[in-house]
This record gives sequence, structure tokens and C-alpha cells, in this order.
Amino acid sequence: MRIIYSGILFLGLSLQSCSSSKEGLKHYGPSAVDTNKAISMAEMVKQFNENPQANTFTFYAPIVNVCQSAGCWVNVQKADGDLMRIRFKDHFGIPPKTQTGNVAYFHGVAYYDTISVALQKHFLEDGHAPQSEIDKITEPKIELNFQADGVLINASSSEKKK
Repeated sequence: MRIIYSGILFLGLSLQSCSSSKEGLKHYGPSAVDTNKAISMAEMVKQFNENPQANTFTFYAPIVNVCQSAGCWVNVQKADGDLMRIRFKDHFGIPPKTQTGNVAYFHGVAYYDTISVALQKHFLEDGHAPQSEIDKITEPKIELNFQADGVLINASSSEKKK
């Protein structure tokens, strides 16, 4: 009986520690995000470039920019300084008032995509970029993208922007 009780106690403590690791994080999207499986943004890009067929990842990165219209995408910065856009599967969104600079956890699929001039301009408009920056877009470009089906963000960061 003591062995069973000890096992139940151990399992209960283990589950409690898992739930507390997500304390303060708010979930968005249809899929769960396991922070214990998360790798860095740099490691995700490296692994994807080495093997594009293994394209499903859970990674973490600070949010650099949020769609101000509907919260339908965010940008994170890669190690080379370029931004990577994360769009949300089935058009779920996060609050547009989500603070930038906070680390978020993303689960989903990485892929390369050709982004048209019109779509690049649309993204800049959604991000409230200056017109001078929007006017500089004249060519389509191929870029690394990510389609997230789950996101975890610091709950207080989505309540109000500083």
C-alpha cells in the first residue's frame, strides 16, 4: 500500500510541477504547446535548413511585431537579423495589444514561401509601418515562414500595451 501511495504522491507532484511551468502563460490556437519540447529560434532554423522534411517544431522567441488589425500574425527575429513571420493556422489570432519583446512559444510548421509585393505591403500596413517603408516594396521575395497551430504568451503581455 505504501508503494502505491508513494507512486500516487510522486505522480501528483510531477503533474503539479508541469502545470506550474505554464503558470502565467495564455494559450491560443487549436493545438497544445509543450514548453518542455521547445528549442531556440536559431536551433529551429538550423534543424529546418538541414532537413526541410522534418518541418514540425516547437520553439521560443521574443515577439518583435504584432498585426495591429487582428492579431493574425507576429514577427520574430532570426539570428541573421531578418524577421520571420508567424501566421496562425485556421486564422486564429492573438490580441493585437500583445506587447513586443516578450518571449512566446510556438508550435507548428516551418516552410519557405514566395511573398508577393501586394502581400508584403499588406503586412506592413497591418503593422502600422510608415508609408515610406511600404513604398520601398517592389519585388516578391522568398522567405522562411511558420504556420503556428498553438501559441503560449505571457498572459499579462496580452492585456495592455505599454
